[in-house]
Amino acid sequence: MSTTVSRRGLIRMGGALVTAASLPTAAACARGGTGSGNGGAALRMKWWGGDARTKAYQAALDIYGQKHKSVTIKTESSGYDGYFDKLDADLASGQAADVIQMDTALVNEYTGRGVLRALDGYLGNQLDLTGFPDALLEAGRIGGKLYGVPSGTGGVLVTYDATVLSHAGVAPPRADWTWTDLTTYATKLTKTLGHNMYGVSDGGGDDVGAFEIFLRQRRKELFTASGKLGYAAADLAEWLTYWDGMRKRHAAAPGEITSAAHNDSAKNPLITGHVAMTFGSGLEISLPPLTSHDLDFVPVPGGPAGSAEGQYLSAGVLLSVYDRSVAAAEAAGVIGFFAADDDAIRTMGITRGIPPTEKARAIAATQLKPAQQRALAATDVVAKRVAAAHAAPPPSPPSGASQVKEMLFQNNLAVAFGRKTVAAAVESFLAGADSALA
Repeated sequence: MSTTVSRRGLIRMGGALVTAASLPTAAACARGGTGSGNGGAALRMKWWGGDARTKAYQAALDIYGQKHKSVTIKTESSGYDGYFDKLDADLASGQAADVIQMDTALVNEYTGRGVLRALDGYLGNQLDLTGFPDALLEAGRIGGKLYGVPSGTGGVLVTYDATVLSHAGVAPPRADWTWTDLTTYATKLTKTLGHNMYGVSDGGGDDVGAFEIFLRQRRKELFTASGKLGYAAADLAEWLTYWDGMRKRHAAAPGEITSAAHNDSAKNPLITGHVAMTFGSGLEISLPPLTSHDLDFVPVPGGPAGSAEGQYLSAGVLLSVYDRSVAAAEAAGVIGFFAADDDAIRTMGITRGIPPTEKARAIAATQLKPAQQRALAATDVVAKRVAAAHAAPPPSPPSGASQVKEMLFQNNLAVAFGRKTVAAAVESFLAGADSALA
């Protein structure tokens, strides 16, 4: 699942995005993408997102219009499904929006097609990116040039039910725990909780929410820069065996619970009361509204001594400029507004994920609910770790990555149900992944 603030849609609000009609703001006009000789410009801006994100964008653009009266902006918004099909049609006709919300997983593809403008020439002028971690900006850099500005950030967190742990008299997990610690902690937690409640959800089929961190701790990646798998059969076998052992210990939820929750935040086993902890990217945003319990967050477990830092800073979504925009400088200025303006930061909140700079997180924190503030604190822990380790982000996922993701989930589930051995699941996965990535 994904909301945060993700490379693969980490900020799609746990799959809860809905289609939102394009709504004109007070700064809107009837046409877009035109410059004028008197310093004015009429722009178009396009994004995907749910109602909360759309309302935040509209409110922020109203503020922008008050501060930049010579610039007018027409807006276009939708759900994620179909967004890039419509964008492709706009690009084919030469009528794309000037400011485009871009998926970090696709920026490499669209840059390769020559439809996004490099933003380096606007740095220090229309674009003030002071405070943006360089490792985060790498998500929008292709070939050394910046083609998109991150709008959010995040590490990969484990969400736990603080209310359940408190009632059971169990201390919360530590931020510096390891996979071995998780086994011990979740096993004891299951025994303490009873009533068919398990310590943790099954993370074996979760690629970016668990497996990727495990691999990076071993100095490997989900995918190579050339678009192939970045790990070997032995790595996957070790991973699937770990979770098979977790289920057999009753530390992790069984297959029927995992299957029922697939791609549905509302059925996440933490929300349904089946587990006390859960894996999954972006759940710090999507889960708190679904429960009256207090939720808290810790980083995904680390590896043994000598392991690499598995975490990296995900960039959420990017804002990019259409290469053929005749008002590219003004479009870059709009992106700069969302990146650095205090009012814009306050208005957007965490609708595009955890804000990407310390300044933005401090501004956003003043209006966040307690669970969101705790997510912010956990993200800061990850950010400091990533900075200390100089941990670079992974290569952009290739075409076929979504199929590979589903194959991992299904093969882990087959082991959980006893339909496949770990060895058979590894063999099946590798064959399918090779085909999907060919």
